[in-house]
Amino acid sequence: MALIYGDPGLGKSECALQYAAANGSLYIRLKKLMNARWFLIQLLNDLRAPVRWRTMDLFDEAVRSLSNEKKRTLILDEVDYFTADSKVTETLRDLHDITATPMVFIGMQHADKRLMKYPHLYDRFVEVVKFAPLDREDVEKMIKELSEFQFSDDAIDRITNDSEGKVRKILALIHRAEYIARGSRSKIIEGKDLR
Repeated sequence: MALIYGDPGLGKSECALQYAAANGSLYIRLKKLMNARWFLIQLLNDLRAPVRWRTMDLFDEAVRSLSNEKKRTLILDEVDYFTADSKVTETLRDLHDITATPMVFIGMQHADKRLMKYPHLYDRFVEVVKFAPLDREDVEKMIKELSEFQFSDDAIDRITNDSEGKVRKILALIHRAEYIARGSRSKIIEGKDLR
């Protein structure tokens, strides 16, 4: 088990989705109203396994399905939603213990503290990773990989500052800069162009 957490907009979910797609992992975004039964139904649907009526049968089918397939990582996004519901937390721990299915939990900035309330679960995390805002070097790499335009140093500085290092904002600022550059037929995007 592993935990990834951090402020919103830092790219946790996008990173998880890309990892899941590249590695055949199972990605489930948890919902605010989700309880243990709903989670088991969602899990079985995603595994393309038969959904049963009784909760006990749902759990047994989840164990059977997870045990019978090759070990795929189960990525659970928005774990903050179930940190107050011990039934969901304990169900996940039980599934992990019985099937040895690798699980990655993804949550917001205080997910680590919320999950510490469950020491028997938290002790199973072999890795706890906190996502941090991107620095200027990261922003420059991102721009070079994603944009067909050249950005001046002051444009990179401006994007770094205005985005607060948040991936979501960086992407929006890159797209905006490209739109402006296309309109003005510029080859290089300057900081003054981003006002």
